[in-house]
Amino acid sequence: MLSALWSIAIPGFGQLYIGDYLIGVLLVILEVLINVKASLNLSILYSFRGQFQNAIDGANLQWMLFYPCIYAFSIWQAYNRALEINRGPGQVEEGKIIANTKYNGLFIGVAMGGTLGVIYSCRIGPIFCGILGGVIGGLLGSFIEKLGRIIFYKS
Repeated sequence: MLSALWSIAIPGFGQLYIGDYLIGVLLVILEVLINVKASLNLSILYSFRGQFQNAIDGANLQWMLFYPCIYAFSIWQAYNRALEINRGPGQVEEGKIIANTKYNGLFIGVAMGGTLGVIYSCRIGPIFCGILGGVIGGLLGSFIEKLGRIIFYKS
């Protein structure tokens, strides 16, 4: 869990925390590159000041589209890798390998919803639309994942 919190702070820090140095450094480099190229910090500043048009005009949306996916993947990977380290790689049950990964639907939904929020950032800017899209996408992804488990894995 602590590795996921580190990845929430900055993508890649959770991986560095648990010892996945290669992917951690790669994610930190990607975060810095996307942050600079997208003018993300400037867009965040304008968004919190309520200057949404400046946030849209100052942001490079083509670069900003990558950020929700990197962010969601970093948190998901850090959390699930920490689970794997603590529990082991997988469990065999009746001839089937059961993966230990958790919250796949949530993080896929956050990545997709956040990206769609950035694309359709009209009135409240790319930052708040990305966050709102990520929350809605995460909720939908969790619901779809649970529904899929009920339909396909009922016994």
